[in-house]
Amino acid sequence: MFEWTRPFKWASGLLVLGIMVTVLYGLSVEQAWLFHPVTGAIVSFILIMVMLALVQEIRALTDVQSDTLFTKSALLDFTGVVGGGLVTYIVSVDLGLGAVTASGLIGLLGALIFPKQAVAIYCGSFVGMVCPTLLDNYFQVLLASVLGGIVYDLAAGVLQGFGGKLGTIACTGTVMVGLGFGCEFSVANLPCLSMSWQILLCATGAAVFAYWLSVGLGHGPVVGSSVVGLIGALLLPALSPEAGPLLAVVVMCASFTGMSSPSRIPNYFWMTLAGVVTGIIFIYSLPVLGGAGGKLGTTALGASMGTWMFRSLLSKLKPTI
Repeated sequence: MFEWTRPFKWASGLLVLGIMVTVLYGLSVEQAWLFHPVTGAIVSFILIMVMLALVQEIRALTDVQSDTLFTKSALLDFTGVVGGGLVTYIVSVDLGLGAVTASGLIGLLGALIFPKQAVAIYCGSFVGMVCPTLLDNYFQVLLASVLGGIVYDLAAGVLQGFGGKLGTIACTGTVMVGLGFGCEFSVANLPCLSMSWQILLCATGAAVFAYWLSVGLGHGPVVGSSVVGLIGALLLPALSPEAGPLLAVVVMCASFTGMSSPSRIPNYFWMTLAGVVTGIIFIYSLPVLGGAGGKLGTTALGASMGTWMFRSLLSKLKPTI
C-alpha cells in the first residue's frame, strides 16, 4: 500500500485527463478554424467551457484526508481494465467483429457477469478499440491497458458523473504507447455537409437514448451505453453500407455522453445539447488522433463538461435553469 494525500493523488489523475481532453479539443479548434471559421468560433467557445470546467474541478480538490494507492479494490479494477482491453482487442481484431461491436459486447457481458468491476472492464474495452494499424501487437495493447489501469485508479475521485471519463482514461494509454513506439495515427477527411448533418442527428439521438436507458429506466450507464453502441453497430451498417459504419462510431461516441449522471446533466434538454456538442467535436476531430482507443470517450467527456459548465454559468444568471 502507498499512502499519500488524496488531493495529490486526484490532482495527478485530473492533470492527465485534463491534458488529454484539452489536446483533442484544441486540435479540433484548429481544424474548425482552418476549414469553417464560423464553426471555429463555436468550437472555440466549447473549448473555453471545457477549460473553465477543469478549473472548477481543480478548486474542488480540497479534501486533505489520506488515501491509498493499489488497494484490493483498486487492484481488482486494474485487472478489469487490463483484461477488458485485451479481450476486446481479440474480439475486435482476431474475431473480426470490429471495435464498436466488441466494446459494446464486452461492456454488456462485464456488467452482467462481473457487476462490481463492470465500469473498469468497460473502460478497458475502450483501450481494446484501438485500431490495429496504430497498435499492432498484444504487447502494445497490454502496455496501453496497464497505463489505463493506473490512470483509472489515479482519477477515481475526479470528474465524477461526466460521461466519457472512462474513454479518456483509455485514450491516455493508447496515445502514450502510440507516441512512445513512434506509431502513426490515421488521418480522416472532414465529412461533407449532408454527412455532417447525419452525424449531428445520430449523436444527439444516441446521447439521449443512452441517457434514457441509464437514468430514465435505471439500467445504469454501462448497460445504457453498451446497448446503444451495439444497436448502432448492428443496424446502421446494414441500413446504409456507405455511411453506416461511420455513423455507428458516432452512435458509440455519443452513448458515452449519455453515461453522464443527473448531477452533471440533469435532464433531456441538456443531454440533447451535449449530444449536439458531441457531434460537432466528432466532426472536427476526425483528422486528429485517428485510431486511438478512447478517443470517442474523450470527445464525449469534453462535451459533457462543456455542457455542464455552460449550464452552471447560466444558472447563476437564472437559478431555475
